[in-house]
Order: sequence, then C-alpha cells, then structure tokens
Amino acid sequence: MSRLVFAVFFLLLATVVSASDTLEGTWSAPSLSRPDTPILIGLLPGGIATEQIGDYRSSGTWTLDDGAARIDWGKGWIGLLRPMPDGRYRLLTWKTGSSPAGPPDDDKPVVRIPSVDN
Repeated sequence: MSRLVFAVFFLLLATVVSASDTLEGTWSAPSLSRPDTPILIGLLPGGIATEQIGDYRSSGTWTLDDGAARIDWGKGWIGLLRPMPDGRYRLLTWKTGSSPAGPPDDDKPVVRIPSVDN
C-alpha cells in the first residue's frame, strides 16, 4: 500500500512541477491603457511575478491554481494566466476589490515570449 501512495504522490508532484515549468517565463499581452505598448509579465521561479508596461513596473507573487498561474499583484489586482484547450493562453484580470469568483474585469490573449539562451 505504501508503494502505491508514494507512486501517486510522485505523479502528482511531477505534474505540479511540469505545470510550473510550463508557465514560467515571459509573457506579452495587449494593454488597454497603452494600446501601442504591450504588457510584459514575468513568471519567475520561486513564485515571483513582474510586470512592465512601458516605464511602469510592478511586482507580485504567483502560484499554480488548477493548471493556471494566479498572480497577486502588489497593488491588489489579481491575474489568472490560463491555458486554453486549443493550446493558446488567456490573461484574465480583476481590479482591486473585485472577486475572482465573479467575472473578470478584463480578458485578453497572452503569448509567451521565447527566451534567448546565451
């Protein structure tokens, strides 16, 4: 019985690690407030999140939430970077004070920016 429990635990841990690895990286989404300037979101190891829109920078934390990255920004906004069944990704956001249990305040496409290995 203990081997079965260990095997299930290992499988669940491998799934969480691979989901985290899949979402880590830099992402780009359109900005509503600055249409010519994309939002750049960094999902870094250790649960650190960064955001840049032009010269504006922000930070927060991210965790896995049912296969998506839940981002809690320092100013109270909440983001959910979610994989879709067609292989694309969406970024849903809730303003400070809005509940993620309700409809998002914004829903937009988001794409991964390939990393450049030196």
